[in-house]
Amino acid sequence: MFSEYTIRSITHIARADFLQRLRSYYFLISVGVCVFVIYSFVPAVDAGYTIVSLGNYRGFYNAAWIGTMVSMCSPFFALIGFYITNNAVKRDRDTGVGQIIATTRVTRIQYLTGKLFSNFAVLLVMLLVITAMTIVMFMVRGETSHLEWGKLLLPLLIMTLPAMFIIAALALVFDALCGNARGLANILYFFVWIFLVSIGMVAPATDVFGVNTSAMQIKQAVAVLHPDWNGSFGTGIIITGAAGAGRVFTWEGMNWTLPVILLRIAWMGAAFGMVLLASLRFDRFDKTATVERQWRKPLFTKETAPLSPDNPVLPGIRYRDLPPAEARFSFFSLVKAELQLMLLGRRRYWMALTAGLFVATLVAPLGLACRFGLPLLWLLQILILSKLGCRELENRCDGYIFAAAFPLLRQLPATLSAAVLVLLSLATPVMLREVLSGNFYSFLAIDAAALFIPALAVASGIFSGGSKIFEVVFTIMVYGILNGTPFFDFTGTLPGSKESGLAGYMAAAALVLIIMAFIGRRRQVSCS
Repeated sequence: MFSEYTIRSITHIARADFLQRLRSYYFLISVGVCVFVIYSFVPAVDAGYTIVSLGNYRGFYNAAWIGTMVSMCSPFFALIGFYITNNAVKRDRDTGVGQIIATTRVTRIQYLTGKLFSNFAVLLVMLLVITAMTIVMFMVRGETSHLEWGKLLLPLLIMTLPAMFIIAALALVFDALCGNARGLANILYFFVWIFLVSIGMVAPATDVFGVNTSAMQIKQAVAVLHPDWNGSFGTGIIITGAAGAGRVFTWEGMNWTLPVILLRIAWMGAAFGMVLLASLRFDRFDKTATVERQWRKPLFTKETAPLSPDNPVLPGIRYRDLPPAEARFSFFSLVKAELQLMLLGRRRYWMALTAGLFVATLVAPLGLACRFGLPLLWLLQILILSKLGCRELENRCDGYIFAAAFPLLRQLPATLSAAVLVLLSLATPVMLREVLSGNFYSFLAIDAAALFIPALAVASGIFSGGSKIFEVVFTIMVYGILNGTPFFDFTGTLPGSKESGLAGYMAAAALVLIIMAFIGRRRQVSCS
């Protein structure tokens, strides 16, 4: 049995963390995102796109169909929810609260359980917003005025709520175990999310988000009621063109069998077990238990001889004997220093992978080098790019940097220039090969991307105070290119990219982001 102290510890940790999140602007942003997502995920009948496609049929917008359709969007909520909640432990590390907690009787399990309930409470608020918007969208989009509360809300309760608990646990596990590898965790989760969505389509037993369970029952109902159904089925943002042209299928709601409910409970139990296992590896803010990172010598630095008795120190020098100081500034030296900061402490395996992909873009067929080699090579630099706009705040040296002479006219342009120089240097083989092949659009597209990506990194870091937004957005961009999505094609090789003029839009967006970065940095300088 839990002792009274254990229950009170878990309760106070969860309550304090939850209230702290309610006071942050991230919470308000998440609420706004939820409202926008639900509005988009319940499209009008003639919207030209759908979330659940039935081929030559479409779902009748009654309570059962709208509730099931929203619950089948749980993977999207899981993607958003993870990045909202995966900073509970990190915040305690950064603020020093963790060291205070380490001096108390609070155990690892108590601490992580409290944080789990806090994460789940935040996602429950998110789910309440989703529920309220689902009711609103039924009033707005519904093709009938007969509101059946059970059919509308039970899919959210049985399918989406357990998914939120699973994501709360998964976010806590990443947060507790990744330590300082925060950027790597943000990138890794995106691919874990893709894996969870993919295995969910294999069998009901592996359906973490409940999408396959709902899809199977819908397909069975369509096949029974409409033998002329063509068998086509899909979920996601699917462009249909003539959205209202298909015949209407009336969905009467899910058949909530005991195995379906027990499976959702089992997944919640597995998620909690995952947190208990993570508690065995959690350091409980004990710095002596962590292995100190071995920094290699940064590039472009000169070795200096250490002071020793054999190197006598010069006698005292009077101030009047010093030569007059001269104000000198070299933008090249500042860019060089920015390059040193970007490359400081990089691991050997990172440099080996970078060199390997660089050679691959030189010798591989041009199509493969441009579509796969260059995006992966730039993705490998994501952890050094994502810190460009927030490293001053994260390392608590903003007071020194912003107090220097002309931080807006010198330091920020040098940061952008160093990042652009790195990306252009890595893209040189592909750009030269594209020019020699006569594909000047791809050359211009890569140039625009080399400006847009650092501008996005700096602007998002300045305004959010962290690296998470850039890491998520850039990972999605690269994933889109690898999967042949022209909308994300910053290399200019996919069909339809040139016709859409994406390079021009990207260059214009880069200029807007640079202006926003200067405005945000000016505000930081004036407040420091």
